[in-house]
Amino acid sequence: MTLAQVDATALAPYLAGPGAAVVVLMLVLGGLYKLTTTYLLPLANRALDSHLHRIDKLISANQEESKAITRTLASIDRRLARLEGLTDGAPLAPLAPMGDK
Repeated sequence: MTLAQVDATALAPYLAGPGAAVVVLMLVLGGLYKLTTTYLLPLANRALDSHLHRIDKLISANQEESKAITRTLASIDRRLARLEGLTDGAPLAPLAPMGDK
């Protein structure tokens, strides 16, 4: 039996029935799998790596800013201690009452 001898009306139920739908579904799922593994997963991986790199940069910038603030506060504290040492070390002369001459 050759292909020319096969009746097209006899094959129609097989080509349009549930078996054909399963074949089409398998082809579509295979294409989605290939698309996902070839393009989407590497794209998501690059996006995640880029995001984590930006977070690392923000953390390092925050640490540098924190160190700068700590140094500034320590400098202010030293200056304040020096000023307090200047004013507290010398006794203040009492003010004379206004009515006395």
